[in-house]
Amino acid sequence: MEKQLKTKNNFFKAFSVKELIAFIIAVLLILTGLTFLVLGLIDDYTNIYNSILTTPNTSMKSMMGGIGFTWFGVIVNIVGAIILAFSLSYASKSEDREKEREARRRQRRESLSSSNEVPTYSTIMNSSQEKK
Repeated sequence: MEKQLKTKNNFFKAFSVKELIAFIIAVLLILTGLTFLVLGLIDDYTNIYNSILTTPNTSMKSMMGGIGFTWFGVIVNIVGAIILAFSLSYASKSEDREKEREARRRQRRESLSSSNEVPTYSTIMNSSQEKK
């Protein structure tokens, strides 16, 4: 149980607040797009007399210039997918940056711990003059 909790915390630790908000908005847009898409397909391909979806779909088509539930769902789905892709891309880039930073810190610590001599200004000056 504790191991599952640690993995969940590590998952959410990778996201900043802005990335998490963008992720949630993108998922909500995708779900809204799927809902409109399904409602549009139901209205287009079912022959129900006095369907409750026919009136809103035709009024939306007249108001939005021919875009009904189906195409509106497709457009909202695409927008949500683009936002999701950018959000995940930015999150992975920031995570890679953090991993590289930790690797550099670890390498510096190892190099400092392996050398017994504490570098001072005079030793740095002497070593730079020896190279010339």
